[in-house]
Amino acid sequence: MFTRQIKKRTLLLWVCLLPVLSCNQQEEAQERSFRTSWLVKPALKFEVCNLIGILLGREPERSSHPQIYREWQVNLPGNVKSALVAIDQIIGPNWPAGPRLSLFWANLVVADSLAPLLAVLQNEPALRAALLASDYGSSRNWTQWLQLRPHVEIVVQYLISSNFENYWRSRMLPELTSKMTTLKQELQAYDVVGDIERFLRDGELRSDTVTIYILALAQPHELRLTSQSRYTDMRLSVRPVVRNFYQEMLHPYCDRMVDSTFVKEFSALQRDPFLQECWRRVLRHGGSNNFVEFIKKEVVLAATLWLAERRQLVSASTSGQNYEAGAVVRNYLREKDEGAHALAAIIYSYLESGLKIERVPFSGFIKDLFATGRLQPGRIAMRYEEFMNDHTGTEN
Repeated sequence: MFTRQIKKRTLLLWVCLLPVLSCNQQEEAQERSFRTSWLVKPALKFEVCNLIGILLGREPERSSHPQIYREWQVNLPGNVKSALVAIDQIIGPNWPAGPRLSLFWANLVVADSLAPLLAVLQNEPALRAALLASDYGSSRNWTQWLQLRPHVEIVVQYLISSNFENYWRSRMLPELTSKMTTLKQELQAYDVVGDIERFLRDGELRSDTVTIYILALAQPHELRLTSQSRYTDMRLSVRPVVRNFYQEMLHPYCDRMVDSTFVKEFSALQRDPFLQECWRRVLRHGGSNNFVEFIKKEVVLAATLWLAERRQLVSASTSGQNYEAGAVVRNYLREKDEGAHALAAIIYSYLESGLKIERVPFSGFIKDLFATGRLQPGRIAMRYEEFMNDHTGTEN
């Protein structure tokens, strides 16, 4: 009888545990499942933007596409030459023309054909709605587009009359299509949506779909269109493209932490003299003159390096020898902007030391760094030197 009671209790215990075990298994299976839906496609509208950039004759674009420049620049009509000069002057020297024009068209839904594209460009209400609904919607950008539009229309009309669309379909699209097949296979190694959500724990991305527009004429540029879409030249390696997605997709979450969740704590870091010197170095390399924006990028950079290194997107190898992850990140941080990214290095160092356990949200990890005094004015330089010299430990 005693044995029967034990068996009965054991059976009852298993019945009670089964739902818990089942939930845990389902949760683990869900976390292991591949979340990212990669969408890879061509886009004639962005090719046109970059062709205009090439025809302006600026050195980076012209040297990247010498044959295209020679073929399409020769015998340009006078009105088209004048239009290109005007586009160059309106955009100015601080922006490459191809990416700049692409931002105005980022939200345009149009077939890969020049006639419908020209029709949309001439439809002011539709174009304005698309621009203002995009990540780049502003009255300033719309004003600049109004200045550019008549000149861009002249160039697009010329490309229609010169059969650029047929040229693109016969000379470029077949190679793009072939590259797309290979790229889609390579991208299956990278679950950026799942990786980021598992890392953040309390942050959800807007969509599981991540879009890459693959172009023949983008080089030497790669452009963010939204946090989950960008265009890239077909010759660019997949690794930097994926790494850039990690960075852009982390921004909304990390920006909220700096702007609202820990605004007082991050603001206090302005009192750190070493961090101020780091900011000045970033400014010398064209960084933002806003300290808060500098801080946001540091937080994002730390998380990006952590996630990207887990997928071997930062690591380098020489003669078949792979280098330890921390060493690669340290070398990267030494070389980038004269070693100016001390805050990113410090946050990464605590990630590397294991303070961010698997089920703790990234915001909880940052909160703990502030609460324990690990992240505070006066400690930045010391921790940075310890990390860069590989003398850090979990409890430092």
